[in-house]
Amino acid sequence: MPQTDSHAVAVFGSSEPTPGSALYEQARAVGRCLSGRDLPVLTGGYGGVMEGASRGAHESGGRSIGVICEIFGHRDPNPYLHDSIQTPDLHVRTQELIDRAAGFVVLEGKSGTLAELSFLWALDRAGCLDRRPVVLLGEHWPEVLAALRGTRLLDQPQQEITQIARDPEDAADKIHQGIRLRAETRGESER
Repeated sequence: MPQTDSHAVAVFGSSEPTPGSALYEQARAVGRCLSGRDLPVLTGGYGGVMEGASRGAHESGGRSIGVICEIFGHRDPNPYLHDSIQTPDLHVRTQELIDRAAGFVVLEGKSGTLAELSFLWALDRAGCLDRRPVVLLGEHWPEVLAALRGTRLLDQPQQEITQIARDPEDAADKIHQGIRLRAETRGESER
């Protein structure tokens, strides 16, 4: 099983966008921007946002790693992956994506994306995420966060690790800075 380095960034989002759609192209730009900062892209390995981010990394000379799932045996992984990691089910797949990432960019999605984001916050609340940065990219996130704060479903420490980016470049900058700050705090040498 290939191991990613400690600077890989997991990109979460909808599996539905197709090439040329706004969300697909946004994910592609995120992959390009992360690759430009020497940050490997880690995704669920299939279509939509996952393919867009992998494609952006691939096209700009970066690395893209897909965590694929046996239950999706009828699907082909996207063609832009340099490495893939096979998992038996969605639980293990999500765990692999989280365990292997130094930070997370979350784009627009539906229940699966919301579940992944909620799980990140739950892990942070339990002290298991180790303050890895979470960056949300998309116009709907301020409203979602406001609703969660208003109903007290999102605690202050989880708000502190979560930032909203205005565009893919900003998302990559925020993730890169968050990873560097975390490394400095932990006394690790920077890449």
